[in-house]
Amino acid sequence: MKFGKLAFACPFSNASLTARFAFYSFGCIGIMTLALWFVVSKYLTAQILEREWEITAQVLRADVKQLLVDYDFQATDRKSVGHKFEELLRHVTLMPDITRFKVYNSKGTIIWSDDKRLVGQSFADNDELLEALAGKVVADATPLKKAENLFDQTPMGSAIEIYVPVYSESKELLGVIEVYKRPDILYRDIRRARTMVLFAVLGGGVLLYLSLFAIVRQAARKIKEQQDNLLTMQSELVASQRMAAVGEMAAAVAHGIGNPLSSIRAAAQVAMLDAKAESDPEHTQKTSANLQRIMEQVDRVQKRMQGLLNFARPMEPHPAPVELNLLIQEVVETLRPRFADAGVQAKLELASNMPRLILDANHTEQVLMGLVTNALEATPKNGTVTIRTKTQPGNGAGPLVTISVEDTGEGIPLENRQKVFEPFFTTKSYGTGIGLPLAKKFVERNGGKIAIADTPSGGAKIDVSFPWQQLN
Repeated sequence: MKFGKLAFACPFSNASLTARFAFYSFGCIGIMTLALWFVVSKYLTAQILEREWEITAQVLRADVKQLLVDYDFQATDRKSVGHKFEELLRHVTLMPDITRFKVYNSKGTIIWSDDKRLVGQSFADNDELLEALAGKVVADATPLKKAENLFDQTPMGSAIEIYVPVYSESKELLGVIEVYKRPDILYRDIRRARTMVLFAVLGGGVLLYLSLFAIVRQAARKIKEQQDNLLTMQSELVASQRMAAVGEMAAAVAHGIGNPLSSIRAAAQVAMLDAKAESDPEHTQKTSANLQRIMEQVDRVQKRMQGLLNFARPMEPHPAPVELNLLIQEVVETLRPRFADAGVQAKLELASNMPRLILDANHTEQVLMGLVTNALEATPKNGTVTIRTKTQPGNGAGPLVTISVEDTGEGIPLENRQKVFEPFFTTKSYGTGIGLPLAKKFVERNGGKIAIADTPSGGAKIDVSFPWQQLN
C-alpha cells in the first residue's frame, strides 16, 4: 500500500492577503474618496453660488420696487429720473462686496450707469445680457474684458458680474440691472466649504479603510486557523493510514512467524532439558548457554512483534485506581539486573502522600518500562537514571501528577525533539522507533501529556503528566 502526502495549497498566504488588501483597498478607497469629494464639493459650490445669485437678485428687486416705478425704465428724460438711480446705487452698495452697477432697458441699452460714458450704448455681443433679457439671473466670473468695461481707467481686477432681470407688477420685463460683486469673501466661503467636505470624506474613507482592514485581518487569522486545522487533519489522516498499514503488516508477520517462533522456543527448552541429562558438565554448560541465547532472541523478536501490534492497535484503556509510586518501584525492580549489567544507578525521588490515579495499569506500566529502558540505554557507565514524582496545581486546569525520567547521557538534540515521537524514527542502530511513539499514545489515551524538557546535566528528561481528582 502506497501513501502519498496530501497537498494543501493556499492561493495566497495570510501575509499576502492582508498586504494585497491594504494596497488595493487603499487605492480604491482613495479614488472613491477623491471622486466623492469632487462631486460633493462641485455640487456644494454650485448650490452656494446659485443661492448667492438668488439672494442678490431678491435684494435688488426689492430695492427697485421700493425706489423706482415702471416709468423710470422707459423715461426719455434721463435727468428727471437720475436721482432715483443714484439713490438705488446707494442702497445697492450697502450690500456686502457690491461696488457698482448698470441699468439696461428691455432692449439691452444702458439707461443709467455710474460711468456716464456708457449711457445710451448697447452691446449685442454680451451673451450674459441676452440671457438676462430672456428672464434668467446670470452670473459671470470671467475677467472683466467685455466692451462695456473698456472705459475703466482703474481696472477692478477679478469681479463677478450679476445680471438681474426686473419685472413690473404685470410680469412685463422692464430691464436688467448689472451689478459688480467682489468675489473674495464668497470664494473664501467656498474654499472653507470644500475643505470641510474634504476632511469629512477623508475621515469617512480612513474609517472605512480601517474597518475593512480589521475585518480582513480577522478573516486572515480565521483562514490561517482553518489551514492549520486542515494540515493537522492531513497529518492525522496520513498517520492513521500508516498505522493501518503497520497494523496489517504486523498482524500478517505475527501470524506468519508467531507459531514458528513458539516452536523454536519450545524446542530450545526441550533441548536444554536433554542437555542437563548429559554426563559432560562442560558440554552441558556450553549447550545450555547457547540454547538460552536462542530463547532470549526468540523472546526479543516476540516482544518487538507485540510492540508493533500494540502500537498499531493499542488496547483500549481500562481505568482503575493505581498506586503510581508502587508501580514505579516494581518497574525499577524488574529492570534492576539490567541496571547492574550496564553499571548505571537507578535513583528514585518519589513524593510522599501521592494520590491514587485513575489509569490503565497495563498502559502505565508499559509507558514507565519504555521510558526507563530508553534512559538506561542512553546513560553511560557510572551514570544515573533518576525517576521523580511530584504533584502540582496545574495552573487553573486542575491538579496534576508529574513523572520525570532523567538520564545523564548526551541528551536529545533540539531538531529531534519532535521527531522522536514520530513512528519509526530512531537514532539507535538496533532500535525500532516505536518506543516513544507508543508511550505517547498510551499516555494520551489515559488523558495525560508527555514532553521533553531541558536538564542542567545535559541529558534527556521526559515529563509525563496525568490529571487527578480526589477519590471518595
